[in-house]
Amino acid sequence: MIAGSDNVATELLDYFGENNPPLPSAMIQRRNQVKPEAFKELFLRLTLNIPKLQTFHGYQLVSVDVSRINLPYNPSDESSFIHSIKGRKGINQVHLNALYDPLNDIFLDAILQGIHEMDEKAAFTTFLDQYDRKSGNKIFLADRGYASYNIFAHAIHNQELFLIRLPESFAKAICPNRERWLEGDCSDENVTINIGRNRKKKNLQLENYHCIPKSGHYDYIEAGTDNIDTLKMRILKFPIAEDSYEYIVTNLPAYAFSLLTIKNLYNLRWNEETAFRHLKYAGNMVHIHSLKKEFYIQEIFGKLTMYNFSSFLSQTVSTEQTDCNKYTYNLNHTQLQKICTRFLKGVIQDVSPLIQRFLVPVRPDRKFKRNLRRQSADTLGYR
Repeated sequence: MIAGSDNVATELLDYFGENNPPLPSAMIQRRNQVKPEAFKELFLRLTLNIPKLQTFHGYQLVSVDVSRINLPYNPSDESSFIHSIKGRKGINQVHLNALYDPLNDIFLDAILQGIHEMDEKAAFTTFLDQYDRKSGNKIFLADRGYASYNIFAHAIHNQELFLIRLPESFAKAICPNRERWLEGDCSDENVTINIGRNRKKKNLQLENYHCIPKSGHYDYIEAGTDNIDTLKMRILKFPIAEDSYEYIVTNLPAYAFSLLTIKNLYNLRWNEETAFRHLKYAGNMVHIHSLKKEFYIQEIFGKLTMYNFSSFLSQTVSTEQTDCNKYTYNLNHTQLQKICTRFLKGVIQDVSPLIQRFLVPVRPDRKFKRNLRRQSADTLGYR
């Protein structure tokens, strides 16, 4: 799926040329014959065969995050249609839960949820339960929106390593009875947490006992039972600015992963935010052509496949670094995807020299204030 920002008729003309290009109706008929699961299978098979050349101390990094994708206006699609602003017509959105390798710049897996069915934590537990354990040692990275005892339990029971950012209130509530808990500027504490479903006296006497209510999600203890689940983890605290601290929960061993290593490891998670931006704008994820649910699933996984294909090509093209360069340079991912699109269309024959011409400097300590602005679907004019 290499459709860009134009309407379907123009995209077909650009791809096939002037010699009897197919009509949009013909393409739609052929798309109806292909199941959306085929596009996901293509995405997964390509991803499986891309070599994972970069690791962190021998571990593959797997970051999990979400992004909302705006869809064309379609009030009949109840799973994606919402009224977000009073007095204005609604919008259609789908929730993209994605696993991403921040060192090799590829998306590993994805789960799509309708905006009314979105559940980031449930998607993460699905990833933890179903992800291939034969692919080597991995470390899952996640932001504070994923902090929950249920997710910690899924990672530990599946024997997966994880590193998740915690809200300050969550971190301090883990050991409520411990004096001076996390009061210093830097902390690295091993904790044992006992999880149960009732408040019996024998349970309350356990170390760091936490009772999950009936409405709470905890997949390893059924509601109404007396079972206890024990979790062992590390809680870390370190400063990131004046009077500002980060809290991390992990099961990585302290002898191999110091506090400074944990801090550097978590910073790599932010690469997924950049990847989402490249996916949306360079990869044209902001331009979804389809109203039909099966069709926009095809498009989304097609664009994920295209992103991974361009990242795979970038691994084969090395950037020359000289001592006189002020910065270290990386390939320009925006131009990279555009070049790969033209390569698949047959417009370009040799991509290597073109890719090497477009480089961007790496500035590791740059910081910007995040300017939030309202977004809406970038619908196509032919509607």
